[in-house]
Amino acid sequence: MYQLYFHKLVLSKDFKNIPPKDREHIIKIINKRLKKDPESYGKPLRKELKGYFRLRIDYYRVIYRIEKEKVTVFIVHIGLRKDLMAYIKSAKRLKLI
Repeated sequence: MYQLYFHKLVLSKDFKNIPPKDREHIIKIINKRLKKDPESYGKPLRKELKGYFRLRIDYYRVIYRIEKEKVTVFIVHIGLRKDLMAYIKSAKRLKLI
C-alpha cells in the first residue's frame, strides 16, 4: 500500500473550490486507487510534468507523482478537468516554470 501526501495548497486552496460532496468522492477514489496501484490507474504526463501522472475522477483531474522507492504518492493539484490551468498551476507549484 502506498502512503499519500498532499501539497499544502491542495488542502488549503484546491479543496475550497470543490463542493463538499465532490470532495468526499474524490478522497474516496484517491484512497481506493492511488493507495493500491497508482501507476495503472493514472496516465503519464509529458513535457514539463514528465514523471507525473493524472487521474480522472468525474469532472476533476488529480495530478500526482509516484515515488516507488519510498512507496509514496505525492498529490500536487486537484482541479476541474475542463480547466487546462491545472497543468500550469501544477508546474508552478513545483517551480518547473
